[in-house]
Amino acid sequence: MEIDKIAGPLRKVLREREIIARCELLLRTYDIVRAADLSEEEREELQKTIGKKIAPGIFVSIMSKEPAFFDLPRLDTFTQMDGRIFHFLHTKKHSKQDFAEANRKFLNSMPELRRIMYQSLKDLLVEFMSDAGYRLTSEETGELVFSAPERKARAFVATSVRSLDIDKCRGEQGEDVVALVPSGENLEPFMQFYQENGLKAEEREIQIWVTNMEKGSIDPFVGYTMDLDIYNQFENPRLAEMVRNNWSRRKQF
Repeated sequence: MEIDKIAGPLRKVLREREIIARCELLLRTYDIVRAADLSEEEREELQKTIGKKIAPGIFVSIMSKEPAFFDLPRLDTFTQMDGRIFHFLHTKKHSKQDFAEANRKFLNSMPELRRIMYQSLKDLLVEFMSDAGYRLTSEETGELVFSAPERKARAFVATSVRSLDIDKCRGEQGEDVVALVPSGENLEPFMQFYQENGLKAEEREIQIWVTNMEKGSIDPFVGYTMDLDIYNQFENPRLAEMVRNNWSRRKQF
């Protein structure tokens, strides 16, 4: 199904950025889908083609040999610059200057991309909590409060695990405290965070969840939920247990 209010902006992005960072393309896909403000009918039609999670589904299709929309370039080649994956077409030759310019444009876009990241993380969290039976009852910058019939949760959203300050993650009596961060292209920042803050977060009963934005999924990274409705929403509910067993063991040696 071709929806021009999504396909048109995507084509424009890919025309302007012939070499584009993987994370930027993902975030701009989320932003374009959100701005499209799809009707229920449009959403259902798209979901038949690309699955329940629309932005991740479109992104995966761009990375595949069969994009969901007609006449989108197939980004079939990639390279790494400064630890970031950049995609481009193999049929067009690019100079070193082209790659340097692509990296410069990406770095200049970081403030805008952080804004998109925060909004996308918040939207995914609200959807996740809604599916678990919670409703959003209040919101401040970086902080959301959810309520279910017998539980409350206060969630803090950070645009990277490096920027997460668990000392600021505090809830009121009777609230579950959750921090949400996006996954990354390498594990090192998460390993460092866990070694420095994992035990402290557990002692304070702070749950840290990680979002895989390419899938649109959320999983536990540190801590354990006592709410079965939330547990059942995780794609890999045992991830925090696996992290604790493996990374805590490393710290001992």
